[in-house]
Amino acid sequence: MVLGFSSMGNLRDPLPDPYLAVAELLILLMAPFMVTLMVAVHACAPARLRALSLTALGWMLILAAVTMTVHFVELTFVRRINPADVPGFDRLLDFQWPSLLYAADIAAWDLFLGLSLLFAAPVFSGLRYRWARRGLFASGALCLLGLVGPVFNVLAWRGLGIFGYAVVFPITCLALSRAFATRGVVADRRPPGPIPSLGSASCRESSGVV
Repeated sequence: MVLGFSSMGNLRDPLPDPYLAVAELLILLMAPFMVTLMVAVHACAPARLRALSLTALGWMLILAAVTMTVHFVELTFVRRINPADVPGFDRLLDFQWPSLLYAADIAAWDLFLGLSLLFAAPVFSGLRYRWARRGLFASGALCLLGLVGPVFNVLAWRGLGIFGYAVVFPITCLALSRAFATRGVVADRRPPGPIPSLGSASCRESSGVV
């Protein structure tokens, strides 16, 4: 994705093929792992913060459902029809702004992902996990700021959101992997009951996805 935008020299236009097709395939493969990441965060969250982690998981599920539907439609349906045969194709199915599919994908990656990351950030409340927390806050905030582009019809501002989920979030995943690998729970306190801690075997297995 980054290579594709670099080849165009701007962030206003959508990715062209073959970059777009490759990005869509990667999204279909990546979205389930992002959901699994939030499942692991929720499973290892302290009891007092599990409402936040569950909310983060819910928003991530919505992101995955929306973006996978959009890109599955783009790969399997849109590329096999003649745009001239579909009235209003440009505003419904074309991956250029403004269009329905494009707006749905922006909502998925800027709005739903942004909310998921912001709700997940406070779960990492211990001093030991400050970089994971700060990274989640930063990437989530940048994703939401990317909504300025479609709201004001200046798509160049989407670069904020793209930077949030394409650059800051992957870097944050490195901090998340270290958080899962360390002993204890994300808040440095073992939760009561059967909820596993980040040092437990089940959480160490989950950390391989991060």
